[in-house]
This record gives sequence, structure tokens and C-alpha cells, in this order.
Amino acid sequence: MSKLALLGGPKTIGEDHDLRSSWAHRSLEQALCEYTGARYCKCVSSGTAAIISGLFAAGCGPGDEVITVAYTWVATAGAILRVNAVPIFADIDPRTFTIDVDDVRRKITKHTRAILAVDFYGHPAPIPELMAIVEEHGLVVIEDACQASTAEINGQKVGNIAHFTAFSWSGKPIYSGSGGGAYLTNDRRLYERALLAGQHPTVIQGLATDPEVLKYASMGGTGDNMRAVGTDALQQLLDADARTNARIRNCEYLTEKLSAIPGVTPPYVRPGHKHVYHIYNCLWDPNEYGVSRDRFCQALNAEGVFAVGYIKDANYRFAPESQPIQAGGPIHLRTIFQERNLYGKGCPFLCPHVENPPVYRKGDLPVSEEMAEREFGIFQPDLSPPNDEHDMQLIVDAVQKVVDHIDELRE
Repeated sequence: MSKLALLGGPKTIGEDHDLRSSWAHRSLEQALCEYTGARYCKCVSSGTAAIISGLFAAGCGPGDEVITVAYTWVATAGAILRVNAVPIFADIDPRTFTIDVDDVRRKITKHTRAILAVDFYGHPAPIPELMAIVEEHGLVVIEDACQASTAEINGQKVGNIAHFTAFSWSGKPIYSGSGGGAYLTNDRRLYERALLAGQHPTVIQGLATDPEVLKYASMGGTGDNMRAVGTDALQQLLDADARTNARIRNCEYLTEKLSAIPGVTPPYVRPGHKHVYHIYNCLWDPNEYGVSRDRFCQALNAEGVFAVGYIKDANYRFAPESQPIQAGGPIHLRTIFQERNLYGKGCPFLCPHVENPPVYRKGDLPVSEEMAEREFGIFQPDLSPPNDEHDMQLIVDAVQKVVDHIDELRE
């Protein structure tokens, strides 16, 4: 046997090998690379900042089109506007609530710069199919995985599939009480260009090697501040899969039980995809009982189950001062997109660089518009440990009670 390392012999565990337990002694960025398999990671101030960084890295700017969904949280489309590009909305798959690949194909033009897909509610978007499409057009796939850190496609972690992936920590599967997020990529060029969206000048100087990036380091790129917060997410990463898997078991129990209740369609999970259930999202059929989704949710809330139509109402438990907000439907129907004048003088929608200014109309996205009137969601805290099968049964009992007394709601 070799000599003790203390006395000059070789180490049993060398410098070139790290045990999993070493995550606690490494940076969050290093741990995320090891966890997902991605080559590069940079922590930023939020999931929104991560998306903006990706769009900036892809070169999106005035006159460029970015194909995304209107069936999403506001940050997705807002990030596109932040880089002065124009959102072009594709419809969604009515089962997964993620981007419709065929509609993406129809909407690619010579002005398309990137495809921004959303892993909505925790179900991964069809990233492999999108990656195949962009090979033909020289585009970049940016994955808004803010609701789906820990998710997988065919056994591969999100963060290591798309060209560029955005994570968020605020109330998400990998959690931080102080918010924050990260971007991940296997492309060194995208990693370095994304630094220019808002990192400290000295950080850019220390990390970048590309002269085309370094020449802007003294200004911090855009001069914005997207620097990291929420590094306590490292501790959450240590048992993220265990907590995710426990939540999946709870949601599978809900699906089994709720499938037997007419008028309620539980979430669909595409084969090969790991849905991590940031939100357990169902469809309500208003024609089954002659009662609207909103009235049904009011009744569920009164029974002690917080359920809401996420697209129209959002999460009004977000902060103590929050109140329900009727947003009017998917993103393309909201005021900014109807007025097309975010920055004044019509920009970015009508600025001189835009060759064919988009018009956003009701009826453009029929699946998204219908789902916005039918979907209702139960949120991650109510689905996760220490809640267990007993708690899930209470949710089922509440839904069944409302359905059993549905005549009273019609009155």
C-alpha cells in the first residue's frame, strides 16, 4: 500500500476528481455545470436577466424577429422587447402548453434571429425538434427553462440541450429565497457575448477571451447590472432531484384520481420528457357543467385549494399586497402589443429597421386563446414535500366536492 499523503504519498482522491459532496465547497456555477452537463454557466440577477443575456448573445436587436409563445409569463416576451427585437408569436401544443413546432416552421422569415422556447409549467419544450429546424436556417435556440430546472428530455438535463438555457431560482424547482438565476451553454462564444448584457467590467475582463467581447469590457457591455444574487440555491441543488421526484409522485397521484372526474383534464406528459410540475396545470371544460373556469376556481379557493387561471390571473399570492389581475389573455392581446409603442415613436415594433411590422390580433393563436379560458393550476409549494399523498387526496376531495355541488354554482 502506498505511503500516507500526510507523509508525502499520493492522495487517494486526486485533484482531478471531485466527489458529489464537493458541490457544497464549489461555486454554484461549477455545480450547475456538473449537474446539467453544460460546459459553461454564469449566475445572474434573475431568470429574466438570463433570457436577456441569451438574446443579447445571439445578436438580437432592432429589426430582428424572435419566435416565441404568447402563452407564457410576461418575462419571456419582455426580454425580447428589452433588446429592441420584435416578438413573433407561435401557437402552442394543446397537450403540453409548449411551442408548436409546425407553427414555428411557418413563421421563420429572413428576419428571424432566434427561437425562444418556454418549458411551461415544468414540461420541457420540444427542444430537439427545434434544434433540428434551426440547423437549416443558422438560428439560435434559447430555452426559457425558468420553470423547469431539474427537467429532462430523454434522460438529458435541460441546460445541456439548447444552444442557450435560462434558469430562475425565485420559487422554482431549484430555489433561492433571494431570487436570482443563471444561464448555461456549451458554446463559448455565446457564453462570452452574454457577459456583455450586464456583468461587471472586471468580471468580463477576467472571463472573456474574445477580442470582440473584451473591447467592450470597460463599459460592462451595456452598462446594465445583471450580476448574481441567490447563490444560496447551491444548497437547494444538493437535493433538487429528490424534491422534484417527490413532487412528481404527488402529481402522478393527482393525475390518477382527477382523471376520473368529468370535466377535468390533468396534465399530459410527453414520452421521454420529465415534467417537474412547477405548476400542476389542468383543463376545465366549461361546457360539461355550464360553469366557467373562473367560477370553478373561486369555489376551489373557498374550499382551501389555491387554484388560478395562470395566464389570465397569474399568481396573486406572489406578495402580501398582490391582487388578482385579469390580464385579458395571452401576451399578444395585452396593451403593449395592441398599441405597439413601448419605447415611444412606435419602437421597437414600428422602428425604421422593421421591414414588416407585426400586427397582433385576436384569433391569431386559437389554441393559446382557448387554453387561456380553460386552464387552472395548483402551484409548486402545495405540491412539494412535506406535502404527501394524504394532502393530494384533500385536493382531490375539494375538486370532487365542487363538482358534486356544481348546480349551486350555476345558480
